[in-house]
Amino acid sequence: MISVAEIAAAKRIPPARIKDLELERIAALGWRGLDNDQIGGWQLRAAGGWTGRANSVLPLGDPGVPLDEALAFVTSWYAERGLPPQFQLPLPAATRLARSLEERGWRDQRGAIVLTAETKNLRLPAKDLPPVTITDEPDADWLAAYHYRGNALPDVAIAVLKNATAPGFASVRADGTTIAICRLSVDEGWVGVTAVEVDPAHRRRGLATHLLAGALDWAKADHVYLQTEPDNTVALAMYEKLGFERHHVYRYYA
Repeated sequence: MISVAEIAAAKRIPPARIKDLELERIAALGWRGLDNDQIGGWQLRAAGGWTGRANSVLPLGDPGVPLDEALAFVTSWYAERGLPPQFQLPLPAATRLARSLEERGWRDQRGAIVLTAETKNLRLPAKDLPPVTITDEPDADWLAAYHYRGNALPDVAIAVLKNATAPGFASVRADGTTIAICRLSVDEGWVGVTAVEVDPAHRRRGLATHLLAGALDWAKADHVYLQTEPDNTVALAMYEKLGFERHHVYRYYA
């Protein structure tokens, strides 16, 4: 369940020009399900169960039918695909829906903090490091370097990673080895930065910052968003030092 402290923290996030739901709509373009449907203003997404964003309902408006009817549709839709139903709830925008789900037995599972910045305002110091290379498809080395939640990638992952309008796969190589990666997607003037990973043997060299600088130079976007887990205090501190601001949070309910 959402705690009072989490709701209060979400409401203290400084307001930005773009609303929570609008930013999540853009982020959904950058990380899509492979199977998609809609009921009113709710987006239903499925992709074999790999990643929460690609396998959840994103409520961007009213479902157009009574809540219990909409939930029955959602439950049936995911059951047909062999998946448990879950929602991705942007907060505080979806606080009322979160409460209604809790009353019906749905439970808060996990979530993330979304950070944003104007790219021109970021403080990205130059690093004497190997160049950032960006391709439109992930090669074998990029895929081998990515461990989603510490696990090897399932077969469906490649299709999900490539399923965007303008994806980019950034990497830094040293002595023939890929030592840092991230994935990029550009939509409506925003670049989303995901799948950031640095080889443990090469951390504390500024590779994440170096990778981000190269990624933003490639994207030519005015704004950037990314997300990190609430307990990843090291990443939060790094991004805020660079000039990112906390925009909103989202939680997965199942």
